[in-house]
Amino acid sequence: MKTLIKNIGLTLAFVASTFSLNTAAADKPLFDMKDPHVMIKNASEATFSRFRAEKDLIDKDLNHLKVIVAQELMPYINYKRAAATVLGNKHYKKAKKEKKFSEFSEAFRDYLVVTYANIFTLYDNQKIVYAPAGDITGKKVVTVKVTIVDAQRPPIDIEFKLRKSKKTGNWKAYDMVAGNGLSMVATKAKEFDGIINKKGFDYLITQLNKKAAESVEAKAQ
Repeated sequence: MKTLIKNIGLTLAFVASTFSLNTAAADKPLFDMKDPHVMIKNASEATFSRFRAEKDLIDKDLNHLKVIVAQELMPYINYKRAAATVLGNKHYKKAKKEKKFSEFSEAFRDYLVVTYANIFTLYDNQKIVYAPAGDITGKKVVTVKVTIVDAQRPPIDIEFKLRKSKKTGNWKAYDMVAGNGLSMVATKAKEFDGIINKKGFDYLITQLNKKAAESVEAKAQ
């Protein structure tokens, strides 16, 4: 069971390299976003490099993981599209009608920060292998495949879903699928659907904001 939990944690830790919040990186130069394969590799390696370089700061205060997540990754994720996809067509239309979508998408973005910062406590310099880049000519949606290699457990396959912007031509991530076939967006969609049906958008937004305000806690290794 502990091995299974850690495998899931390591999967989501790498997922955080594309699903996170940027609150203090407005001046940070962006990597090239015209090639989704290159973008995923550059963004993830920059993040893990900071983990290694700033280990002392992280050891003193795990909340520094939030800072790294915030500063390195959000430019490469379309969190509004992810938020809309999580809601699904029915709840998305209702949220827009009730003028709740903007508030929800911001809360969802912040929630992802603390969620993945917590999971990053499991990071221990695992090796990342990137699948050969595929042809993206004429495509609007692509999948980028990577594998997390850990000497202590079987490799973990991940597929990132990215969409190309019509306006800029840039690619941004909006979902991922783990080796078990589970989509991050689909998993959260099921969870949020039940909450919205029972208690509404305001309750869900409040809960997401509460979670986002929590401190990072070390996970079992």
